Amino acid sequence: MRFSRLVVPLLSMWLFGNLYEQIVWNPQLLADPRPGSLVGVFAAGSPIYYYLPWGPLGVILAVVTRAPRPALACLAVSVAMKILLITQVNPVFRDPAVSRDVVHDHAVLWAFGNGLVVLAVAAAILLIQRAQREGLDRLAQLDSA
Repeated sequence: MRFSRLVVPLLSMWLFGNLYEQIVWNPQLLADPRPGSLVGVFAAGSPIYYYLPWGPLGVILAVVTRAPRPALACLAVSVAMKILLITQVNPVFRDPAVSRDVVHDHAVLWAFGNGLVVLAVAAAILLIQRAQREGLDRLAQLDSA
C-alpha cells in the first residue's frame, strides 16, 4: 500500500475535528465562558482520543511521502498554531480560578488561531490532492505514449 494515499484522509480527520471545534465548541464557550469548563487532556470527551492522533500522523506521512512544499508550509503553520493553542490558551479554559472575561478573551484568541489552522489544513489538502492528480495525469500520458 502506498502511504501517500493515507495523507489526505488523515489530514481530513484533523481538519474536520478542528472545524467541529470552530463551529460547535468555541461558539458555546464564547456564549458562556465558564472557567474550568474544558475537559481534562485525558478525560472522556477529550479530542486527544478522537482526532488529534490523526493530525500528527498525517503531517508525518505528508513529509515522508514528499508532499509539495507549499502544502508542507501550510502544515507547518497549522502545527505551530496548534502547539501554541494547546500549550498557551487551552490551560486557561481548564483553570477554575480565572475570570469569565479572561476565558472569553482567550476563546476569541482561540477562534482566530483555530480558524487559521482550519484554513491552512484545508489548503494543504487541496495542494496535496492537486499534486496527486497531476502525478496521475503524467502517468496516464506515459502509458498512452
